[in-house]
Amino acid sequence: MRHLLTTALAVVLPLSGVNLLAAELTGIDLKFINDSNPAKAEFDRDIEETSSFLGRLTGNLLAVPLQENEATSSGFSINGSASYEHNVDIEGLGESRYRLGADWFRESKKSSGRPFMRLGVGASYIDSETERRDGVMVDASASINFQPTDFFDTTLGVQLASTDAETEVFDTTKATVFATANFSPMPRLVLRTGFRFVTGNEVSTATPTLAIVNNAEFIEPDEAFGGAEAQRFAYLIDADSAIIEAGLGYGISGTVTANLLYRYVSTEADGDISYDRSLIEFTLGIDL
Repeated sequence: MRHLLTTALAVVLPLSGVNLLAAELTGIDLKFINDSNPAKAEFDRDIEETSSFLGRLTGNLLAVPLQENEATSSGFSINGSASYEHNVDIEGLGESRYRLGADWFRESKKSSGRPFMRLGVGASYIDSETERRDGVMVDASASINFQPTDFFDTTLGVQLASTDAETEVFDTTKATVFATANFSPMPRLVLRTGFRFVTGNEVSTATPTLAIVNNAEFIEPDEAFGGAEAQRFAYLIDADSAIIEAGLGYGISGTVTANLLYRYVSTEADGDISYDRSLIEFTLGIDL
C-alpha cells in the first residue's frame, strides 16, 4: 500500500509546480471498546452490554506547506484511513470504514496561546455486517486549539455529519459542539477531559412502545439484534445528547502511546424517550 501511495504522488509532483511532501502511512490504532448500551435503548429488557475490537490504519496522501516562518505556519493535506471493528457479542454491529479527508490548518506562533486553527471535510464508506447500516457519510468540521503553556491545551470545535444509508431508518444528520482540555502534570502523562453536545437524528433499537410508534420518523426490523422475530426494531428519532469524557494517555515510547478514555452519554429524545450509555475505550497508538 505504501508503494501504491508513493507511486501515485510521484505522478502528481511533476505536474503540481508546488512543494509537496511525500505520501506515507502515519499510524496504526488498536482499540478495545466496552459499550454498556449499544442499542441505545431505554428499558432494561432491550439493554445488553457488548465489547469490540477495532484496528485502524491512517495515511497522509498529500501535504502542501503554504506558509512557514517564525510567526505563522499553515498547510493543506489530504489523508485517508481504513478501519475494521469486530463486535464480540453482537456480530451484526461489526463494520469496516474507509475515509478520505482534506484538512487546512494555520498556527499563529507569536499570538497568545499559539492558536491552531483547522478546517476539514471528509467522506466515508461504511460496510457493515448488517446491510441496512451500509452507507456513505460526509462530514465537515472546524476547530481551534490554544496552548497557553507547555503542559496545558484546550480545543473548541464544531462538526456536522450526514449519513446516507441503505435504508431510511439509518439516514442521519447530526451537529456536534465540543470542548476538550489536556493537562500534562509530568513527562509522558496526559490527563484528558471533554464535553460534547450532539443534536439531530438518533437511531435506537428496542421493543416498540407507544411513545416510539408515535414519535419515530421511521421504524424497521434490526437484524443485528434479532429483527422482527425478537421484536427488536430500529427507529429514527430527533434527540439531543450530552457527552462527558475523561481519561489519560501515557507515552510508552517515542512512537507508542496508550490511551484510556471513559465516556458517559445522556440522551433525551422526542416523546420523553431517554437513555444512558457508558463506554470505556483503551487505545494503543503507533506512529509510523
